[in-house]
Amino acid sequence: MATRVSSEGRTAQAPARTLNLLIVEDEALVACYIQDVLEESGFRIAGVASSGAEAISLASEVPVDLALVDIKLAGPMDGIEVARLLRERHDVPSIFLSGLQDPETMARARATDPLGFLPKPFRPSQVYNALEKALEHIT
Repeated sequence: MATRVSSEGRTAQAPARTLNLLIVEDEALVACYIQDVLEESGFRIAGVASSGAEAISLASEVPVDLALVDIKLAGPMDGIEVARLLRERHDVPSIFLSGLQDPETMARARATDPLGFLPKPFRPSQVYNALEKALEHIT
């Protein structure tokens, strides 16, 4: 395992296996931030989708091991539906990103069997830790 220094100045271990990650986020600046954090942590980005339809299409075209999905997406499909379809059609698990914490939304999200939740705003170390925990479930 290679050692790396995080953007927060701490030494951490790079992931044991490089994952192909799909980012599903409709806010371009947030998507770029997530992509930078993930790439700095040694993960490979399979794609960035700004809508549910784009995410499903990308998962059909490229190998995806895990998706980071914003619950609230613009368009007809929210992130919960996207995560459900990614799991059903492509066997891709998800980690949810969201500022929404209401009980109804959380219950719907839990029904998709996610590998984790990251509340917005989040720090790079939180993203890395969530991915390390998810890695335990998918390797």
